[in-house]
Amino acid sequence: MVAKIDNLLAWSKKNGVLLDPHVSFEYSSNAGICARYNSDDSATVDAKLDGKLIRLPLDLAITPQYGAEQLGEFGHDIYKKSSNVNSVLKLYLAQVRTGQHLSQAFHEPYISALPTLFEMNSPYVWTPEEKALLIGTNLGNSLKENTKQLVEEWWQTINMIPESVPKPENHFINMKFYYEYKFYSDKDMYDYLRANEVDNWTSFPNYLWASMILKSRSFPNYLIKEYMKDDSIKQDEAMLLPIIDLLNHNMSAKVNWSATAEFFDFNSESIIKDSELFNNYGMKGNEELLLAYGFCIEKNVADSAALKIKVPLELLPKLESNGLTLPELNDYTTSVVRVDEQKKTNESNTKDYSRFEEGLLYFITEENVPENLIQLFQSLVRNDSEQSTSEITLRMKLAGLNQLRQAIETKNDVLAKIAIPAAGTSQNLNNIRIYIQSQRKIFASSIKKIKHLEKEILGDSNYKPRLVTLKSIYKKDIKFQQALLISLGISSYNDIIESQFQDQFWLLYLIRCFNKNEYEDSEDVYIPEWIHKLFVELSSRVEVTPAEILQYKELYQGLIPQLAQLVPEVFGKGKWGVNQLILSAKLLDLHSFVRGKEQECILVEPKA
Repeated sequence: MVAKIDNLLAWSKKNGVLLDPHVSFEYSSNAGICARYNSDDSATVDAKLDGKLIRLPLDLAITPQYGAEQLGEFGHDIYKKSSNVNSVLKLYLAQVRTGQHLSQAFHEPYISALPTLFEMNSPYVWTPEEKALLIGTNLGNSLKENTKQLVEEWWQTINMIPESVPKPENHFINMKFYYEYKFYSDKDMYDYLRANEVDNWTSFPNYLWASMILKSRSFPNYLIKEYMKDDSIKQDEAMLLPIIDLLNHNMSAKVNWSATAEFFDFNSESIIKDSELFNNYGMKGNEELLLAYGFCIEKNVADSAALKIKVPLELLPKLESNGLTLPELNDYTTSVVRVDEQKKTNESNTKDYSRFEEGLLYFITEENVPENLIQLFQSLVRNDSEQSTSEITLRMKLAGLNQLRQAIETKNDVLAKIAIPAAGTSQNLNNIRIYIQSQRKIFASSIKKIKHLEKEILGDSNYKPRLVTLKSIYKKDIKFQQALLISLGISSYNDIIESQFQDQFWLLYLIRCFNKNEYEDSEDVYIPEWIHKLFVELSSRVEVTPAEILQYKELYQGLIPQLAQLVPEVFGKGKWGVNQLILSAKLLDLHSFVRGKEQECILVEPKA
């Protein structure tokens, strides 16, 4: 590897790369190739550097346009027609590293110094045992989804190669892989990737290698757009910058990328003499770092956890019209993407919801649960009684927070069951441990924040009078409390919980509220007028079906006739038929939400 670095540096110097004499490159088994800034005061700095550390001539950049040109006419077709803007560059990289093409390539010293697929150590190439530890995590799901997308992208790309273009001997075996990979186990895929040969340039492993090269060391091509002869550069196009891409990542490094008509320049404000010189890849979470670079960072302040929420596409226009902002990848991307390009993309896609077919993707951090994620859950719990308003009602606010909390708790519970490997057993196992611990920390922090939001609402003096709990009913309605003691032997609130009588309690109490006018007002009777009115209104517009009567008949017969006989002054006044039992269940469903792991039901007064 040292010889390859020396060869690359000699080639770069010969082709016009300007390098500050204080900057040198070395190789270590731990960090790979890395740059150092040496405190040699005798070094003479070339005036052409103009204060920069590295200046790379623009014609050394490897862009999709360059890849298309090197591939020939069919390369230009792939560039124009492929669904991925970087497919042509990936195919070029896969081809140029073969023995047949490498010796003739202008960038041969650079291509030869690139790491192999397994040297990059992305989870794509981990052992089956290591991948098994990711089951149930976001990373494990991302691996499967990304592999599927890459295979489809590769398949589209190699099928655009004309028959007249010479292909490797195993080309048709490569194509056979497309029809078989869906049945591959992790071991099958691992063995397949291991057995691949570099010269077999149309194979999926070589395309995966090229994809990983771009993921781990590319720069946004738009940075040099104004200096390119071809102004057709598309959003998300990548380019490779030899020498500059040798620098390792440090999230706190203050660096500057810039371009002139002649050079792409790299500079840093974070130089420490006689120490490693870093680039800054951006604020990347551990999942992105692992997939792209094969490492993750303990206590990564940029770490995040993904939540993908599957929502029927037909609901999205309605959600947007009600004020919900749908998440775009550009909201979260850590790539260097221009604001005007982001805006243009968002505007052009305003009415196209097909990009959300796989779900709405949100990222939560220790510090932030996105407001539009909270609003999504609050919007999704909208029921029939709330369809007439675009507002998020009090019940929706509370029910949505509870649903979101449950979703995150479920994901956290899955991670808690994973046996986290001990630190230091291997690099990959240590990365898995760091990744899972960080994800759990994010989930725990998010759950805490959601609970705090819920507590704020429940404690708001404007909202408190509109909330009715089982405990408050039992405490305030003494007559009802006594009736339960006489008829069912329930002597305390805890008896209700322990006997799991909560559902029946609610149904009976709501029918009591319906019959409010049959009881005399007194201090030991608690029947809110708004509940009575809701029940009356519901009974006037909802027709009970025979199927519902059949469903509730057994519950009715086993409960209410006995209660009416034992405590007629409570359960024998007014209407206590099976219809009322059914309507009370409907009212509870429409105007309540269930809170926390205890599944506490809280009735919410709708806004007048």
